Amino acid sequence: MILKKATEIWADILGLEEEEITSSMELTTEFEIEKLHIAKFIIECEKTFKITIHDENVHTFHTMGDIVKYIESRLSEEDGNSSESSEDERMWWYYV
Repeated sequence: MILKKATEIWADILGLEEEEITSSMELTTEFEIEKLHIAKFIIECEKTFKITIHDENVHTFHTMGDIVKYIESRLSEEDGNSSESSEDERMWWYYV
């Protein structure tokens, strides 16, 4: 699911067919991928998957697969934290 959605985002940004994008696709100028494309892609992924992709991690992405793995790890971290109560729930006693 994550790879499919990420592929859709890349295809839209790069003007490619989804079939042309694979997890082993390198994020290089060989595929006419520029820094602006990567920035747009990161922003769209953050919106779509409701995660934060830290700037210091972006330089570690060399392939489409690297990005998908990172998104998967962020989503699993978020799932692990979903059992935590919200700030409002934790602070209810303060206002009682």
